[in-house]
Amino acid sequence: MSTTTDAQAGIDLRKSLPIIFLARTAINTAHRIIYPFLPSLARGLGISLQAASGLVTMRVVAGLAAPFLGVMGDRYGRRRTMESALLLLVLASLMLAGIGTLPAATIAFALYGLAKVLYDPSVHAYLGDTVPYRERGRAIGLVELSWSAAWLIGVPASGFLIEQWGWRAPWIALIPVALAGLWLTHTRLPPAHARSTGEQSPPLIASTLATWHSLLRDRSVVVLLLTSFFLTLANEIPFIVYGAWLEGSFGLGLATLGLASMVVGLAEASAELGTTVLTDRWGKRRSVVVGLLGLAASLLLLPWLSGLGLAAALVGVVLMILTFEFAIVSLLPLATELAPNSRASLLSLNVTAFSLGRILGALIGGWLWTTQAPSITLHAAVGAICALVGAFLVGRMMGRFGE
Repeated sequence: MSTTTDAQAGIDLRKSLPIIFLARTAINTAHRIIYPFLPSLARGLGISLQAASGLVTMRVVAGLAAPFLGVMGDRYGRRRTMESALLLLVLASLMLAGIGTLPAATIAFALYGLAKVLYDPSVHAYLGDTVPYRERGRAIGLVELSWSAAWLIGVPASGFLIEQWGWRAPWIALIPVALAGLWLTHTRLPPAHARSTGEQSPPLIASTLATWHSLLRDRSVVVLLLTSFFLTLANEIPFIVYGAWLEGSFGLGLATLGLASMVVGLAEASAELGTTVLTDRWGKRRSVVVGLLGLAASLLLLPWLSGLGLAAALVGVVLMILTFEFAIVSLLPLATELAPNSRASLLSLNVTAFSLGRILGALIGGWLWTTQAPSITLHAAVGAICALVGAFLVGRMMGRFGE
């Protein structure tokens, strides 16, 4: 395992983390507000809800470009890649709010997807470069609070803006926030992992293929990718139908489901705060195992809690989200140290593993709900098995790395 140098560790996190938090909250808000306000977007664009759903698919497809883009953070520097991602966010918002047609929206959502898969691996690689490993769980946990902040702050603010000024308003509001994040990143965030000016850069495609080949020959990297896949698969299979389950089992309306979504956001924030306190203290690998075992246990409890009433069922959902989020945020600092010379490339491959887990989990969850009994029991059982597989992989197959 490599260690972070004293020069790198000297970066003032009290100044750097707020800049990263602001920029990443803007990017995450662009992703999270689409779900509750999809009907408003569809009406504004003059298209059907089904056609608007296709925009989300376009964003996911663009996100699958992550492994091809990851080498940019290693090749051109973390900060420059983060700046490029924020420029894409500004351009996408200008197209969506300024032009407001279906073709423009399609391009905009593809750009949103590209912005996220450019920014996230680069920012985690940046923290890997600049934060000592013993403190990295705390730093990444604080940055990951931007994910729940986008839901707890960005979504209500967007609802207010739409109500007052129409469907374009949230996307317009994102532009100055993203520009502020871009300016602060360029002027106030210290650079990291700059390539030596005298170093000869190989062709991009050749460099990417060589990096993949090197990474995938490393057993610890393969175990990490498989763990990430099974972790997201375990959560997505039951989570994709949790709204239908709560609605069908307890007769919840849209307003109550919205309240349940706020509970999910609070659970995410609690887990992210938990990682800032516990992950470095327990050890990264051990924290991931604890999170995965907790996820399996919460999924096995979910059907029983469902039989006790709505309040108990929501407690089960909170436990599922808490343990999942704790596991995934604890996994990120572990991933930053597996391949220090190719951090952004590895983290981009890991984003792809997360995406594949979500895509397959959504397909399996939907198939189980429509073809088997529409009950959470089977979804929870399959999810628990996936979580246990992930715990075995990271706990037994990775060796002692990450303690």
